[in-house]
Amino acid sequence: MVPVRGDGELMVTSVSHIVEVDPNHGNDSPGARPRQPFRTLTAALANLQGSGLVKLAVGTYSSSSGESFPITVRDGVILQGPEPGQGQAALISGGGVASQFNGLVALVLRGSAQLRGVTVHNSRGSGIYVPEGHGMIRACYISRCSQDGVVVTGSAVLQLVKTHIEDNGGSGIYFNGQSKGVVDDCTLLRCQTGIKIDHAAAPLVQNTQASHHQVGIGLAGSCSPVLRKNRIFQNRSYGIWIQDMGHPDLGQPQDPAHNLIRHNGQADMRNDTTQTLAVVGNDLLPQRLQGHVTLAATAVPSPEAIPESLLLQTSAGRRTSPRAEPTPSTGAHPPAKSPPTSNDSESRFSDVRGHWAAPYIDALADRGLVKGYDNGLYRPDQSINRAQFAAMVAASFSRLPARKPATRFVDVPGHHWASNAIAQAQRQGFIGGYPDQTFRPEQPMARAQAIVAMAQGLKLAPAPANVLSVYHDRAQIPSYAIDAIAAATQQKMLINYPRAEQLRPLDAITRAEVAALIYQGLVVQGQVAAFSHSSPVRPEITQGSFPDIQSHWARDFIQGLLERHLLRGYDDGQFHPDQPMTRAQFAAMIDSAFHPTPMRSARAFRDVLPDYWAAQAIQSTYRGGFLSGFPDGSFAPQNAMLRVQSWVALVNGLNLLPNQRGNLSLLSKFVDSSSIPDYAAAAVAKGTELKMVVNAPDIQTLHPNRVATRAEISAVVYQTLVHLNQAPRVNNPFIVYP
Repeated sequence: MVPVRGDGELMVTSVSHIVEVDPNHGNDSPGARPRQPFRTLTAALANLQGSGLVKLAVGTYSSSSGESFPITVRDGVILQGPEPGQGQAALISGGGVASQFNGLVALVLRGSAQLRGVTVHNSRGSGIYVPEGHGMIRACYISRCSQDGVVVTGSAVLQLVKTHIEDNGGSGIYFNGQSKGVVDDCTLLRCQTGIKIDHAAAPLVQNTQASHHQVGIGLAGSCSPVLRKNRIFQNRSYGIWIQDMGHPDLGQPQDPAHNLIRHNGQADMRNDTTQTLAVVGNDLLPQRLQGHVTLAATAVPSPEAIPESLLLQTSAGRRTSPRAEPTPSTGAHPPAKSPPTSNDSESRFSDVRGHWAAPYIDALADRGLVKGYDNGLYRPDQSINRAQFAAMVAASFSRLPARKPATRFVDVPGHHWASNAIAQAQRQGFIGGYPDQTFRPEQPMARAQAIVAMAQGLKLAPAPANVLSVYHDRAQIPSYAIDAIAAATQQKMLINYPRAEQLRPLDAITRAEVAALIYQGLVVQGQVAAFSHSSPVRPEITQGSFPDIQSHWARDFIQGLLERHLLRGYDDGQFHPDQPMTRAQFAAMIDSAFHPTPMRSARAFRDVLPDYWAAQAIQSTYRGGFLSGFPDGSFAPQNAMLRVQSWVALVNGLNLLPNQRGNLSLLSKFVDSSSIPDYAAAAVAKGTELKMVVNAPDIQTLHPNRVATRAEISAVVYQTLVHLNQAPRVNNPFIVYP
């Protein structure tokens, strides 16, 4: 993984395997390096081993300068030109035949390849082809292509940021197949179509300008893009043209789109599909619409009016709830030791028998947490309003303490049937009110809002946002709900019927869905046991992850060890990658990863009692020759490991250097090689030879006597497993290659 700063800019100085290319003064001869840069990008990429950075000097990279097209930027490689001016000083011009591409293309991006600060021209075809992977194009200038500027296809996911695309004969950007990604803060001018989205593609397009095209954004096939905060104006025919079965998300009642769609030639929006398209929160004129388009109202207060509770966004929809809901019992039965059984034919509610949520509804009803209506019905598929939701939550989690001061809502008088429940749920942190001191008890709840309420009220531990990749419609998740839904997914609280991968975050939540959500919340709290037949959504990261490693340079190493049950985090849900690793923690990891074979007799350490949590691991690593004690009879389990000690321990314990003579010339790679202790030189050299050494942020500086962090130890252990063919290789720019 390539490190980036908080603002998204590449930290170029910290990337290993930096290769320079200069078409004016470079030399492709092998004997020219390291004194001179390469002359051609083609040669530089061919000679680059593994991942790395290719820095482009000012100049033109074309067939006349020796380039061979198409130029393929493989997984883990970054092509870096001068980003100021969007790379117009580094021009790649030309095209060639790429496999499975209809036409000529200048560049092919694969895997996690990145293109930054580069201009791309191709007078005979398309500019950039992205057939797969999770690539990035940033701060580039793509123009004068006779066909499309950027083509994203297959299942590729592309991040296209701060890029200028203009004067291309086809589309500025073309998404097809099942591709996805994000187009953010881009400008598209004077193409046939600014952005064309076809087949089942579903990108998010935001903060982007599309103007002076024939069509600003053209949608076809069964595509389902999400369009937010874009400026689509002065296109000759249509601002947005929707054909076939295209169904874009142009705003929801809970998530207005804020697109400006104005001053386009024939119409601002044309819908040729048979379905009526509802758009919410856009700047457009009704008389400038063609086809079945309706302007729906937003139910979200202005952002600046929203207080700390993010639950204030409400959904618009039909009010199908009864005028007076019976107040549910606030008592709770003792927690069940095992999940209750539910016989559909014996359900107390006649309309629940055979329903997918019958076990959850009946289990809550048995505890007096939900009630039906006077006619013996539960109405499981009826949407629920804010008052009903508060009543169910307050009854189900009555034991939770109040965490917020009470708020008096002007539209919830004391005689309201749910006034006590609303007050309790508000004090417990589940749900809040509006800036005008209203609660709006009759408004329906959206699924996303209900999940956020549960996550806040139960104080779920944070989870990485990438767990949301299990949902096919994740682009519809409002920004305010991302963290909460990720946390609930990680805790296996969400049961989506009929399709687990369809979250439907903006749909009104039903009484059945609330029952399932509440029951799973009780499971998380340990008050009830999970149903064996239920199918909560499971995150793609099977062993979980930690929020504080998602942008860390060592993420792939740490995640690899997590998936092998070789690491643990802390009780706060974090991994703390930059904290020191103690000798006891190191011993536990080594014992789990390598199961040391005893080489010597056990030894009692005066500071390791038999009941110490790592006592067995310490004895195992001592007997296996990985670690030793100190002359005073101690092991010092809480002392921090040094970086050099980790390499010595692994090389010696695994007997990777049987003759105790390493290739010491390899140590010349490090600018601080003189600081390596004499006893460790051979082991460090062997570790370097076996690619066990990982130096971040400066690959040439070893820092052998520095305290090792949890991330650094994770990296060296993972690389050792790679050497032993017990783990797959990862691409990381800080791995030292011999």
